[in-house]
Amino acid sequence: MDVGQGTSVVPNAGADSAAGPGADAFDEMLVAAQFSALRHQVPSLHLILLVNVTFLEFITSKAGSIISYLPSVLLAFASGSRVLKWQRMQFPGIERATAMFGSTIRTSIAFGMVLSAWSIWVLLSSKHEAGPFVPFFAALSTIACAACMTCLPRAAYAVIWSGTVPMVLAMLASGDRSLTAAAINLSVIAVLLFGWMRRQHQQFRSIVHAHAETLDKEREVADLAFRDQLTGLANRRAFVSALTDRQRDADAAHDTTVLLIDLDGFKLLNDKLGHGVGDALLRGVAARMIASAPADALCARLGGDEFAILLPYAKPATVEASVGRIAALFDEPLQIDDAQLTIRGSIGVSSGAVRADEPMLLIREADLALYESKRSGSAEPYYFHDELQARSDRRRIIETAYLDPAALDALEVYFQPIVRVATNHVMGFEALARWRHPTLGLVPPDELFEVADRAHVAPHFTAHLLRRALTTAVGWKGDTVLSFNVTAGEVDEGLCPLVATLCAEAGFPASRLIIEITESALLRDLSMAQRVVEGLRAMGARVALDDFGAGFASIGYLKQIRFDVIKIDGGLVHAIADSALARQLLAGVVQLCRAIGTPIVVEQVETEAQMAIVTLLGVDKVQGYLVGRPAATPCFQSQWAGLPLVATPAGVVDQFGAIARFI
Repeated sequence: MDVGQGTSVVPNAGADSAAGPGADAFDEMLVAAQFSALRHQVPSLHLILLVNVTFLEFITSKAGSIISYLPSVLLAFASGSRVLKWQRMQFPGIERATAMFGSTIRTSIAFGMVLSAWSIWVLLSSKHEAGPFVPFFAALSTIACAACMTCLPRAAYAVIWSGTVPMVLAMLASGDRSLTAAAINLSVIAVLLFGWMRRQHQQFRSIVHAHAETLDKEREVADLAFRDQLTGLANRRAFVSALTDRQRDADAAHDTTVLLIDLDGFKLLNDKLGHGVGDALLRGVAARMIASAPADALCARLGGDEFAILLPYAKPATVEASVGRIAALFDEPLQIDDAQLTIRGSIGVSSGAVRADEPMLLIREADLALYESKRSGSAEPYYFHDELQARSDRRRIIETAYLDPAALDALEVYFQPIVRVATNHVMGFEALARWRHPTLGLVPPDELFEVADRAHVAPHFTAHLLRRALTTAVGWKGDTVLSFNVTAGEVDEGLCPLVATLCAEAGFPASRLIIEITESALLRDLSMAQRVVEGLRAMGARVALDDFGAGFASIGYLKQIRFDVIKIDGGLVHAIADSALARQLLAGVVQLCRAIGTPIVVEQVETEAQMAIVTLLGVDKVQGYLVGRPAATPCFQSQWAGLPLVATPAGVVDQFGAIARFI
């Protein structure tokens, strides 16, 4: 059933669906349905009226009298204009439609009274056999018109009362037996017709009510399908749909800007403070996003801690101003219960006129910009530029290189010696990746594993490198150890089985293997890191904390996880020959490691002066260019000349001699 052409009358999906559609919404739907039904019945109503009036004139007029048909002609013109008016009319709204219904009821009363008066006049003045036909045509007109208006019962009742009651009284008063019987019959039919119309209207209301409930359910389902239930923002489906709608015209391009926003450190905060706080934080960010975004923007939560905003323009100055206001939502901490939480967001932005055949291009470009924003660690929004696409293509080649035998075969293992200072003896090697890709050229290890870790394919490269390293190390003499790095993303349930399998394949004892993990693995998932470390140690391998002092690991982590070795980051070593503060920092870290009883290796020792200082501190093992550079073939001879040490800068020996005696 057509329920009108205008404003939607379905209540908000947020309303209680169990209560059905609201009263106001149902009233509007009912009026719209009555208007639509009446608009479709108007032609039939006027045609019935015209035919009956014409036949009534025919049987009562004198032969050859054309003037007697004048009412029919006038009625035909009036009916035609009314039909055309109703057919062209759209639903005018509940107030205007209600006023029209009132006019229809008044017209129905007037019509019934005029028809009754004319029929009575014809009946009383007719002297021939046509008289008995008058009640028939009058009753037929009344019933047919009332039947056409069952959707508007008050108008139908008015037609019956005004058109039937006077006629019945006139027929009873005539004293004619036939007319009296016809009057009684007409009265019974009128009463039955009242009941039938009442039931029809109730059924009509029930149909409209059922339709309203169906639309209400559909709105609720649509709301669930297109709205994020936690934050109230649009969801991914709604965002993509809106973006596609803006680009639906295949012959035009529409200026559009897409922002992708990712909350930094949200997972750690969510795990630490609980999902309740995390959900409240997401709602708070969503509320600020709505407040800071332009009124014509669409804000969405794509999933997890990733949000998106669609701006319907791409003019650089306007976009920059809008992005600046949106980025400011992270300037102030969020109040969650009794706590103030400071959170930062990475923002990627892409603007442009995109054709309909590329509706997802802006999202892909904004995602590339978001990747660079997170990678750079900058709090500033990052805008897409063409170079990012080239970087993305390079990343895709790296991510899938493990599927290319030629590319994987070019991934080699180099070995850098770890030297015991007291004896200048090489006690082990760290395995390092060196990769000259067939098409990309030299790919630095940091780039390889950063890309692979983000794409969750690092274990494929690690398995290849560790297998090669173990194959070489199995032939080393004595107790020479192999130290091997894994990424933070690889510290999971799969690491221990992988290491055990590869050691068994190569016949390499796990007791001579050191697995190095970084501080970021502890920050990512401390409980997982604990289980992995325990699993590696249970199989006989040792575990080293790599790059200690370079990141943000808490001393508390060293109490919760027992490491066999701590490798001090080379960043603490670079300036120790020239800076007293650098020397004090290094001395403090060495003292900390010694206090917890964990052996240390100092990395990136490159000069004699640096070696002199770390030796004064009592460091046992070092690694760096001074003692040996990485090489494809392990060199078991230290490149360092060994003791005696060269002269160190003035004051260094005195300072570190005192520190060494203290620790």
